[in-house]
Amino acid sequence: MSTQSDAFIRLLTQRGILEDHQIDDDRIRQAQKEKKRNMYHNTQLLLEHYRNIAWALECFPDTIAEELDQPFEGLDFLLEKMDVEMGMGNKKLESRLESVRKSRLLLDRVNEALSVLKKKPDNGAKMYELIYLTYLAPDKLCHTDLLYRLDISSRHYYRLRQQAITILSIRLWSAPASEVDSWLEVLTLLENL
Repeated sequence: MSTQSDAFIRLLTQRGILEDHQIDDDRIRQAQKEKKRNMYHNTQLLLEHYRNIAWALECFPDTIAEELDQPFEGLDFLLEKMDVEMGMGNKKLESRLESVRKSRLLLDRVNEALSVLKKKPDNGAKMYELIYLTYLAPDKLCHTDLLYRLDISSRHYYRLRQQAITILSIRLWSAPASEVDSWLEVLTLLENL
């Protein structure tokens, strides 16, 4: 039992969850704390803008059609026309496509992190529902409606939201895909303590 506890404490220390007493430099410790705070903040900011990013991606084909002064019959025609325009050196269109590609990759990464969150044992489905209703659903709900739909108290809502955003930030900014399962196990163990 003691060796398992020591291994668990070493794992949490390596991941930066527990303070590493071997690091004497306070600046390094503060930089690590700042990085974790920024990860959380960046994840929350990304979630707050998710609806707008998704909307912009949805409007992209119509916007391009207006810029090129031609309505599009379908995706194939759009892609063909865009290839021609880019071949003729349309840097503005090329820049827009690169921006859309990056936005799409970011949304795909968020969706992947959400699917991992949803699979978390015990309360993963509840945390996913909370994040979905708060940040992703087409209609933005007021706080009272959120609490009613989730059937939880305000205090429980904020606690669950913080846990969910922390898990998402770990998935989005620091943990390679292969480590996510072990992180979920660690988080589950911490919740059960």
